[in-house]
Amino acid sequence: MSVHKEPAHKTAQMIAKAKARHMSDAKWRKLFARLHDLPGGCETIGLKPIGRKVMGVPPSGPLFEQGGCFGTPDDISGIPFSQIEFVGLSNRMVANAELIAFLSEHGRWPVVEEDEGLLIIGYEWDV
Repeated sequence: MSVHKEPAHKTAQMIAKAKARHMSDAKWRKLFARLHDLPGGCETIGLKPIGRKVMGVPPSGPLFEQGGCFGTPDDISGIPFSQIEFVGLSNRMVANAELIAFLSEHGRWPVVEEDEGLLIIGYEWDV
């Protein structure tokens, strides 16, 4: 097996073991499009690909609306939507309740509230 196919194979195995998948490509695109208008703004989001560490990435730009991945295939953040475990949002200027209310106006999201902000969950795992 080639070096490039090994991580994709392991990610596919992990996805197959997920208890539930909550986000489709269309829902991720819709979410990323809404991040441009978050109350109080949002300079960086935490993007957690399956099997990798959380990456801090900017939430703005046309890359959110292209194809089935976050970023472009040539970009370091060219992560297929199907491989996003969660996205973290935080804003010190706005309470979590206000962020949840804003997101709820634009759809139903699998949100987990944390002290530092919100997590939009892509997959649910057995513990």
